[in-house]
Amino acid sequence: MTVMTDKLFIIGNGFDLYHGLKTMYSDFRDYIVKKKSGLWNLLHDVYGDTITKDMWWSNFEEMLGHVNYMNLLESNNGIPPSPSKVKNLLKGSLPPLFGEWINKMDANVQRDENLKIDETSLFFSFNYTLLLEKVYGVKDENIWHIHNSVMTPDDIVVGHDSDDRILFSRWNEFKKENNIDFNWNDIIDNINRDVANNAKKVNQRIEINKDRFYELYSGIKHFVVMGFSFNDIDMPYIEKIIGVNENISKVEWKIYYHIEGENEAIIDKLLKLGVNRGSITNPVKW
Repeated sequence: MTVMTDKLFIIGNGFDLYHGLKTMYSDFRDYIVKKKSGLWNLLHDVYGDTITKDMWWSNFEEMLGHVNYMNLLESNNGIPPSPSKVKNLLKGSLPPLFGEWINKMDANVQRDENLKIDETSLFFSFNYTLLLEKVYGVKDENIWHIHNSVMTPDDIVVGHDSDDRILFSRWNEFKKENNIDFNWNDIIDNINRDVANNAKKVNQRIEINKDRFYELYSGIKHFVVMGFSFNDIDMPYIEKIIGVNENISKVEWKIYYHIEGENEAIIDKLLKLGVNRGSITNPVKW
């Protein structure tokens, strides 16, 4: 593939929210409660009462890696859900339901010419919707939906980045603190494995696609960030994009932000990745 552009848009959920789509994870929570009460109850068994809180859903993907062991052991009169149920929850139920929910979004929104989106540019999107394609006329080949899109709803990637080591460490600490009977080990160990297998495996995805990162992004000179908050789970992607760039000391960064103070937080993260402060133009509040 020959890249004919030197501009890359990095697109996050704030882009969809800006266009009026209700794509917050708390909106997904409301959809689960309305459509899948059984799945909601299973989520409660694994993660506890915190799933009712907006704060849990604002960190939804990260929190999927934080099993509430006390709640798990006390659920259903002391009979925790089987590992197979947890596996089905995280692999067979949650991602397809997420895809179904996203697919119901009303994409009947207007193009915003003020955003100056050049459809001939490249786009690295963390979003699952098709606003870029349907509203802004960007060709499929110019967009990399890194976690897939509603075009393949069953293949959507939603998850945390906690591995087996982290989960087993949390479980061991919990056992020591609460004097838990070791009879629970096999059940919880299997649940931990299934939770770990639901991870995004960001570094693995990057390694598999390392040549593609270089081929597409080594020559980028203009970065435009729209609606991406630089969360910790997805930061390795940004590190890779910057790492393969051959012009990093000369590139221009333009940032769109919504919440007061978010611009400074984003700039701080870019500086820590080696971006020159002088390369970042005045952030735009939208």
